[in-house]
Amino acid sequence: MHIENLTVRARLRSPWESIDLGTALARQYWLPLFLVWLLPAALLLASLAWLLPEHPGWSLFAVWWLKPVFDRLPLFMISRALFGAPVSALAALKQFFAQNRRDWLAWITLRRLNPTRSFDMPVTVLEQSSGAVRSARLGVLHRKHASAATWLTLTGIHLEGLFLIAAFILIYLFIPEQVAANIDWLPILRNDTLGLEWLSNVLYLFIMAAVAPFYIVSGFCLYIGRRIELEGWDIELQFRDLAERHQRRQQPPRRGVAGGSGTVTLLLLFALFFSPLAPAPESRADALETPQQAQQHIDEILAGEDFHQIEQINGWRLKGWESKEQKIPEWLIQFIEWLFSPSLDTDDASDSNWGAVIAGLIEILLWIGVIAGLIYLGWRHHDTILKHLRWQPRSKPKAAVPETLFGLDIRQSSLPDDVCAEVQRLWQAGEKRASLGLLYRATLSHLIEDFQFQFGDHLTESECARLVHRRSREPAEHLPPVTVPLSRFVQQLTTDWQQLAYAHRNPIDARIHALCQEWQEVFRNDR
Repeated sequence: MHIENLTVRARLRSPWESIDLGTALARQYWLPLFLVWLLPAALLLASLAWLLPEHPGWSLFAVWWLKPVFDRLPLFMISRALFGAPVSALAALKQFFAQNRRDWLAWITLRRLNPTRSFDMPVTVLEQSSGAVRSARLGVLHRKHASAATWLTLTGIHLEGLFLIAAFILIYLFIPEQVAANIDWLPILRNDTLGLEWLSNVLYLFIMAAVAPFYIVSGFCLYIGRRIELEGWDIELQFRDLAERHQRRQQPPRRGVAGGSGTVTLLLLFALFFSPLAPAPESRADALETPQQAQQHIDEILAGEDFHQIEQINGWRLKGWESKEQKIPEWLIQFIEWLFSPSLDTDDASDSNWGAVIAGLIEILLWIGVIAGLIYLGWRHHDTILKHLRWQPRSKPKAAVPETLFGLDIRQSSLPDDVCAEVQRLWQAGEKRASLGLLYRATLSHLIEDFQFQFGDHLTESECARLVHRRSREPAEHLPPVTVPLSRFVQQLTTDWQQLAYAHRNPIDARIHALCQEWQEVFRNDR
């Protein structure tokens, strides 16, 4: 695996960004991935149809259960394509048994219902790990992205079910009404018609093959994103680029280099020849201790008090616990005497005395209820009370402004003086991604600095746009308001940036010019 041949940009991505990247790659290589998954599965289903013609349900279940076997060839193909060595569908089919040689039994038994299958399979197929090494590797990988891989599996299951239902509805819509009115639907719903059941099996096989590339490639991109985070591929590639640029900048050697190297060689030979004649430094052997003296010194230290402190403790106790006698508070004793004073004054407890005790308890409970009610009302309506008292809360300390977001530098110091002019220049120079990226990170920087948005790496681009839209509809107290044009501009720019960054779809030139004009208008009017 040569990371310098990586066909996508090596940078830190959130799990959902990795899944988006996998979806884009699956769309690009969908047809060969679809074929290498479909052909072995179709061959198995045809064999089972010939062997078990009366059991179409069990035949489809066998194909569905062996999904991990069919998933390995698309994973093998996309791993080669991602590192600049694409493999054809025919060459991948020849590798079917070679790719399924390792841990095939475990994947169709113990690990078959693993919700993170697409995320874990590269460890077996690509890293060739098994046993304790595989478990340790998965333990590191699952510290992040495991939940996203589980949601990816659940999404794939629901997509297959929805596509199957949609296919049946589409077929029903193509049946003429006159024909549909005369069809006996009860045997079909009971699965009593073998021909239609086998037809539905074939239909579901094509649906599984169509969804599988997106599921496999998205899980593989989750795995690649986790490795980039753990192993620092982006940093390594940056250092390699720096080293290459440094080598290119070096000037060719001059003619005097050979003569200089010969002079240096003569000087080294001269120093080696005359080095024995130089006076040797005075030895300090008298300052060293003999082994007997060192052993005597060690024995003296071990005989000291520091090594002869013995303490014997028996029993369990808390660390630093000191037992103290707890005395009953004086106020509690006085309260009990006051509470039962009517019954303590006379020797026989009459009904009137006990009535006074009960009345005292009821009075105490009533006072407790009144105090609790006042506390509850104060807590429930504290905002209204503070508003009438005109109390202003202390302003919260300003949150730390992030320097990077989604891999983009959003510091104000990194932005040019005229953002739109630089965006136009980069776009005309053909640097599409850098141009739109500059406009997007300038927008994020102004939203954080001028409108006090607290964006972080835990958010996606769409979530940041939703936060801006939410403030435009529901202005927050003590925060700058956001107008509708600014919210609309952020939504449009976010959509264009996602199309360029993840789907590699460049907007037209007129679109960039319009975005620059809107950027100048919204940030000039909303500051």
